[in-house]
Amino acid sequence: MKKIAFVVFFVIGIGASGIYGQTKNDDIVKLLKVSGADKMSSQIFDAMTAQFKSMMPNANWAEIKKKANLDGLLYECIPIYDKYYTHDEIKQLIKFYESPLGKRLVETNPLIMNESMAIGQRWGEKLAQVIMSELK
Repeated sequence: MKKIAFVVFFVIGIGASGIYGQTKNDDIVKLLKVSGADKMSSQIFDAMTAQFKSMMPNANWAEIKKKANLDGLLYECIPIYDKYYTHDEIKQLIKFYESPLGKRLVETNPLIMNESMAIGQRWGEKLAQVIMSELK
């Protein structure tokens, strides 16, 4: 009877925890989604196609975006996360990104990246001027 009770509590414990039965890859996908990394492929696509859209405004950009397989980029990143993080670290990162601070980071990161890219572009232009003046 004690053995049966132990097995029942063990099985219930595993089911209630919500973390068992998932593979590391499943958790990496979850991490990419809760961290906002899954949206980056769409942002990259939009940035890359902005110039094309002005040259070809009548193109079916929604269809082109579908054919670009933006989710494919997400799944191609799984081996990278698998290489650098243990399964336990992935779970800890998920917990962080599900926290209020993690959600705030996901919310503000795109804004920070956009502003940083603008600063980087201006810095790069200044650097190019310095290099060109030194080469003269």
